[in-house]
Amino acid sequence: MQPCHSHITVLFRKHQFQPAIDRLKIERDETAQKSLILLLWYAQTNAADGAISAFAADTSKSSTARDYAQKIKQNKDKIGAKQRAEALALTEASLRQKRHERLKAVSDEALIDLDDYTMMLLAKRK
Repeated sequence: MQPCHSHITVLFRKHQFQPAIDRLKIERDETAQKSLILLLWYAQTNAADGAISAFAADTSKSSTARDYAQKIKQNKDKIGAKQRAEALALTEASLRQKRHERLKAVSDEALIDLDDYTMMLLAKRK
């Protein structure tokens, strides 16, 4: 099963990141682990990055879930030139606000925009 974006966007809107970090440490269900990892990637905070890295390195977790965490970490290598250029013109706070505003709509387009803004935020943070 794939991570559930609908649950992620609800938690994302409420900024429920620390509970997600705590839950990831103890969660046993692989689909739930992937959903938590995806939520933490969207968080784009140092604490969330650290939780993803720690999970990816934890050999007590399944190789499939650890591979997913590694894949998520590698998104920084996929930032496009356009996203980098757009990120330069915006502040981190304004990018976070744009993501928040965009998620007021629930649609495929809103999820695509969430991904785009998150990649720009990642470019800004790295």
